[in-house]
Amino acid sequence: MQIKRLRFAILTVVLAVVSPVMAQQVLSLQNCRDMAMENNKNLKISQEKVNMANYDKKIAAANYFPSISAQGTYMHNEKELQLLSDDKLNTISTVGTSLQNGVNGYIDPIIQNLMDNPLMYEIITHSPELQSIINNLHHIGAFETIDAIGQEISKNFILDTRNVYAGMITVMEPVYAGGKIRAYNKMARYAQDLAQMQLTTEQQEIIVATDKAYWQIVSLANKQKLTESYVELLRTMSDNVEKLVNEGMATNADKLSVKVKLNDAELSLIRVQNGVALSKMLLCQSCGLPLDTEIVLEDENLDDVTVPVYTNEYTEDDIMNNRPELQSLTLATKIYDKKVNIARAEFLPTVALYGNYIVTNPSMFNGFETEFRGFYNFGVVARVPIFHFGEGYNKIRKAKSEAMITQLKLEDTKELVMLQVSQYEKQIKEAEQRLQMTIEKMSDAEENLRMATVGFNEGMIPSSTLEAAQTSWMQAHSEYIDAKIDVIMANTYLKKSIGVLN
Repeated sequence: MQIKRLRFAILTVVLAVVSPVMAQQVLSLQNCRDMAMENNKNLKISQEKVNMANYDKKIAAANYFPSISAQGTYMHNEKELQLLSDDKLNTISTVGTSLQNGVNGYIDPIIQNLMDNPLMYEIITHSPELQSIINNLHHIGAFETIDAIGQEISKNFILDTRNVYAGMITVMEPVYAGGKIRAYNKMARYAQDLAQMQLTTEQQEIIVATDKAYWQIVSLANKQKLTESYVELLRTMSDNVEKLVNEGMATNADKLSVKVKLNDAELSLIRVQNGVALSKMLLCQSCGLPLDTEIVLEDENLDDVTVPVYTNEYTEDDIMNNRPELQSLTLATKIYDKKVNIARAEFLPTVALYGNYIVTNPSMFNGFETEFRGFYNFGVVARVPIFHFGEGYNKIRKAKSEAMITQLKLEDTKELVMLQVSQYEKQIKEAEQRLQMTIEKMSDAEENLRMATVGFNEGMIPSSTLEAAQTSWMQAHSEYIDAKIDVIMANTYLKKSIGVLN
């Protein structure tokens, strides 16, 4: 017993040392709810999922509009492109020289015959004009010009493709995709609503957890006040018993009995104080406050807990429309129905319009030029699946099975939700009945304690009877507070089960 008391005393001292003195913050239940939802990491994740679903919706809507893309390329080649062989290019380059040689081969025998004739030889040798004509026949200037033209033609058969540039802008507009685009857009809208429903579910879970932590602190705080009162009563009683022992009106056994009860009560007080401190730390962590923050709850110091007047009116249709889990499953069912349409669209014809503008360097639109030249084209592209060995049929059947599974889960969840609602309705009735019973029990315990106190002060009843009356009173008061909190929490659970906990 002494060891346990020492442990709890040490824990209390440690908590007092590590908790700096700070201004107390008075928090209402709504304050705690707001801070918990503002600082909860899972809730922030759910909010980001809502944002992602919104982006997915915008992405799906973009498929209705034309897509525009651009691409470019550069390529360096080691060699130029040569359309003719070296022999043919050489022939074209020397076509004038070849003609000159041919003419010379025809003229040279004629000139030789003339020179063999003494008379003609004498005339030619004494006539500078005839010698000039003969020389010009061996070197015709036109043939040199033909050589130059041939060389220029040869150059045109060598294309400079060492540096190639190309670019293209493409516009694509889907005309018919088997209903896939429409199905994707509806799925995106359903997914956005589904993310919002999941966010609502997460919010309700946080509210329930915060309420539970809040009222647990209120319950422990009331137990702490009761225990403190009980300890004071036992201390007063211990002093009175000691006086009676001195006067010979009580025994030492009575004195020891009261001291044992006092020690137990002090130990219980330490436990309750530590429980309150740790519960407040847990609530601070949920609310995003430092663990050493000194907080006081609005209902913590009240002499009694006020139970609001609840009017829970609802129908089965209201539950189906308000419960976020059911709405989530309904949306999931719709999503899987659209997946069936998408699986079917994979094996339906698709039609799209396209247009391109292409620019290249070198270009071939005005001969071969190392300049940027462009052109455009447009047309229609269609794809018609013909046969895939049953792939499409089985994909559609698989999608239908997934949709059926989701539908069955929805129906099963509806039944479970209605069962849960019935359970919470019964919990509320039980909590209300228990509250009424604790009210009567507390009234009896208060009267019993009053009579025991009077009897003990007059020396008509022993101290053990007064101790029993005090214990019964404390237990009855604690049960009374807990019963009220049970009524509040039972109604909170019911609101969550019917989807109206906001």
